[in-house]
Amino acid sequence: MLPVLDVAVTGVGRAIGELPRLLAIYWLPWLLGTIALLILEVVVQDQLRLGVPPDWARNIVWAPFSAMAYLMLLRWVLDKAPAGGALNALVARDTWVAAPVVALWFLAHSAVSNAPIALMQWLIFSDARDYRWEDALPYYYAFSLAAWLAKGALVACFFGLIVVVARHGWPDLRAHWQLLRLHPARLFLLCLLAAAAVDGMRMLGSHALVWLGVYQLTPRGMIPWRDNVGWAFVVDLAEFPLQFLEFAIEGCILAEAYRRLLVKKRSSADVGS
Repeated sequence: MLPVLDVAVTGVGRAIGELPRLLAIYWLPWLLGTIALLILEVVVQDQLRLGVPPDWARNIVWAPFSAMAYLMLLRWVLDKAPAGGALNALVARDTWVAAPVVALWFLAHSAVSNAPIALMQWLIFSDARDYRWEDALPYYYAFSLAAWLAKGALVACFFGLIVVVARHGWPDLRAHWQLLRLHPARLFLLCLLAAAAVDGMRMLGSHALVWLGVYQLTPRGMIPWRDNVGWAFVVDLAEFPLQFLEFAIEGCILAEAYRRLLVKKRSSADVGS
């Protein structure tokens, strides 16, 4: 348990101590991704009149910009590369190789997050006359715990693939497996710890934004888009500090974990040779 806490404390310390550098990494991918999502909302709602875009479409649009931010973070942590050059990173081959990995991660995360309610509806609420809500609560808690554990495993696997892309230029599954097998239990615990920190921060931040009345500014739609897109961007801008801190803390913890795995892998290879 001590090595897990050491990695977590080191990652959080880097996130706090290097906030300006992390901000230099994150702000442009966030801005470009937010603009892309607003364009998606305008096209789907105002131009095509298809209603609110589904989450899977939003995840796919957001994936390249998130991949760009993760790769710049990893190059800074692993290679001491200077923070910046976001436009060059956007058009780099590695970004578009990592983008499908990030998109699959987001889609899998969304599916697992929605699984507890879906399982409740399928297993329990199919015959609601025989169940009371009090009887269903233990099932919901069990499903939610299983989903949380599954999301921790997804973080370990997919972030590891992004690390492999950053090191090798493509998702080498053999190199990926060599990293995961070094300390799987320790890596899994770190992913759960990072997820718990992000979930707690997201909960507190959401309550703060509700208390400030930010979400009351959210437009009900994008029709007509000229009257609503500005307010939608204002709400997104208010959420930026929370999203940035989530990226900084989770990203630094996971990057530090994989940095140590890469060092151990390299030292093992030197000993073997």
